[in-house]
Amino acid sequence: MTSEPIASPSMSIAPANNVLLIVDVESLLSRYPQPSLEPKNPTGIEEGFIFSISGTNLTQSTINDSPMTLAANNGKNFQIRGRTVSLLAEHSVVFYEMSVGDAGVLSPPELVVHANLTVPAPDPENPTQPGSHTADDHYWHCTQLAAGVAACELKFMLINKSCEALGYFSWTVDVKLAE
Repeated sequence: MTSEPIASPSMSIAPANNVLLIVDVESLLSRYPQPSLEPKNPTGIEEGFIFSISGTNLTQSTINDSPMTLAANNGKNFQIRGRTVSLLAEHSVVFYEMSVGDAGVLSPPELVVHANLTVPAPDPENPTQPGSHTADDHYWHCTQLAAGVAACELKFMLINKSCEALGYFSWTVDVKLAE
């Protein structure tokens, strides 16, 4: 157990709206069984494999990946993270590139990495007592510049338990940002 306070990695920037992109890996690999193994030439995917969760949409927290609508209710900054739906954590996802169109709606995305954070975890011998380990946190940060629609492209890789890339993918989505 640690007595050190666990500082929030988001304390270094202004308050942010958090967006979690969840990749349905099993469905994705079923539809694209032979994905590209070249990061510069990823396999483009259709809609239906990525879902977003955000605290910015009060009426519906989970939506499919056909245009996303985000409302900035915690400042104009967004932190975008990716995870997978995976029963036994067979796969992980890493978004390695994010770009936005030139509509003047979002700032260019920036990858933010916070290394060696103390992360709480249950102790298998005594699950009611917290333990800890260190891990790195990462997300993409961008700022809303205006209301409107931004064309976004996200490139991500699927990784197995041995940290080997199983494939590289590209997903294009329109993001509507409301005031």
